[in-house]
Amino acid sequence: MLYILALFTFLGGQPSVNKIEPPSWWTHFKDKNLEILVYGKNLSSLNNAKVFDKKNKIVKSIKTKIIGISDNGNYLFLNIGIGRSLKPGDYVFTLTNGSNEKVSFNYQFKAQQKNRNYAQGFNSSDVVYLLMPDRFANGDRENDNVKGLLAGTNRAEPGERHGGDLKGIIERLSYLEELGITAIWTTPVFENDMPRIVGEYDGHVYGSYHGYAATDFYTIDRRFGTNQDYKSLVEEAHKSGIKVIMDVVHNHVGDKHPWFSDPPNSTWFNNNDKFSVTNYETGVNNDLYASDFDLSQLTNAPFVPEMPDLNQIDPRVSRYLIQHSLWWIEYSGIDGIRMDTYPYASKAHLSNWCKALLDEFPNFGIVGEIWHNRPGTVAYWQDGFDTYDGYQSNLQSVIDFPLSHSIASAFQRGSKPVDIRKIYDILTQDIIYPDPKSNFIFLDNHDSDRFFNIVGEDIRKYKIGIALILTLRGVPQFYYGTEINLTGKRSRGDAFVRKDFPGGWIGDKNNAFIQSGRSQAQNEIWNFCSKLLNWRKNNDVIHNGKTKHFSPHQPHNTYAIFRYDDKKTVGLFINPNSYDVELKTYRYEEIIDQGKDYYDVIGEKIFKMQDTLKVKGMSFRLIEIEKSS
Repeated sequence: MLYILALFTFLGGQPSVNKIEPPSWWTHFKDKNLEILVYGKNLSSLNNAKVFDKKNKIVKSIKTKIIGISDNGNYLFLNIGIGRSLKPGDYVFTLTNGSNEKVSFNYQFKAQQKNRNYAQGFNSSDVVYLLMPDRFANGDRENDNVKGLLAGTNRAEPGERHGGDLKGIIERLSYLEELGITAIWTTPVFENDMPRIVGEYDGHVYGSYHGYAATDFYTIDRRFGTNQDYKSLVEEAHKSGIKVIMDVVHNHVGDKHPWFSDPPNSTWFNNNDKFSVTNYETGVNNDLYASDFDLSQLTNAPFVPEMPDLNQIDPRVSRYLIQHSLWWIEYSGIDGIRMDTYPYASKAHLSNWCKALLDEFPNFGIVGEIWHNRPGTVAYWQDGFDTYDGYQSNLQSVIDFPLSHSIASAFQRGSKPVDIRKIYDILTQDIIYPDPKSNFIFLDNHDSDRFFNIVGEDIRKYKIGIALILTLRGVPQFYYGTEINLTGKRSRGDAFVRKDFPGGWIGDKNNAFIQSGRSQAQNEIWNFCSKLLNWRKNNDVIHNGKTKHFSPHQPHNTYAIFRYDDKKTVGLFINPNSYDVELKTYRYEEIIDQGKDYYDVIGEKIFKMQDTLKVKGMSFRLIEIEKSS
């Protein structure tokens, strides 16, 4: 990936170039301005730049300007103006200072690839499968331990790397297609060359397998594969009808990133000695009464001590991060980005970043992680929200933590009755969201207890939760292993909710990727999930239909939710009691018709709607009817 053609150095202390970012660019982008970050040694003396073609002629369609860095002579920012007449090809950039000091490098401007289906975005017709590459499947054992990187593979330790990689995902795409998945979201795959850490207080070992401590933005972690491997993953996923969402972090990097020891300038990081870490108060950004102190601690402090905070207010930091996303979209063909720790970064930067991506790729999908349990705090960040401060986010989708929290709270383990009203109450607040059907909805993820543990491993509650997120408005997100009852409690450490998928490694006792390798209980839930996922895939009423629900009421506290349009009606009836209930259907007569034939989705049978509808204890009925033309 290094596009250096030649380095001309004459004496010790002469300029040299080690790295160029972005490593290449494209001629078709609407934005004709590019800023190249050049890293090397003794670059501060260079003040002139010229561009030559293969015939050694000066290229007039590329305008260059060097911006020197006053406090670090190892970096240069090279401003490029790309003329509309520039043809794709290899060009030689020569930087000089008017004397014998000179350095040259080769830079490639590429043409847009024709007839390529990419940057498709995501919407409510999709179901997104969240997986951690390190914990999903090991397709290439040769990259388990890479010479020169700080951490290798040790499956015996939950918090260290286990060896999963991109090839392992590619080899399991057919499994995901059969399951009914339409998109995958992988946790970050960029280089995370970080050491293992032993927790000072808990004794747990923490590694960088999760990917959220980047040390190189333009290189796939070699323990996962290569840049080409990632591109191949996207291409093969698209062939299977599966979109790919990239996980990106703009708030912070790992402290082993070369920037941290040798930053491009003194304002590259937020180095505020007042704060050891952020306050994690994600509601501060849109708090009418927030103090400057609290806001500063949220946005200007390290996420954790090992993850220093980037200063996106610096226009060069912001430009770097925007170009990084554009580069990966065009290079790899991804369909969307999930932005980590969204409220922790600069609001202005995030708005500009979203706009820049959508200007170039109008169909591209962007979802932000706003971890808060109040709908108003989350909705503030969604494009179209009537903000008190005039903020325009340009963000299409938000992760619906309030809904997830309400489902978990309603069905949590213990002797208390299921409080289904918590879900109803959250959904009554959908008026706050500009577009609730674009919300990412989920039961659990890599930062929470497994839902199977939340419900006390009660398979009945588990199925109700799955049925809910596959019928409610929004974009459902499945966490890997949900379909086989994977367990895990975060109280034991993050790694315990990020277990290896059984069968992803040679020698695994069980292979849950195939029917014969799953237990009876695993096959039961796998078949259940697959049935609903594939049913949902072909139901536009679930994707785009309206919603109507009926409040839980005594004596049985049952809950009915309907999705409907002018062609079809789907009804989900939830009985949170341990006993069977006969629902009086007159209550729902505005949307269902007695005497008409309905289809029971789970039971796979047609029945005639009567004046009562039986729902078994701690269970649900999912029914549908085509409307007469």
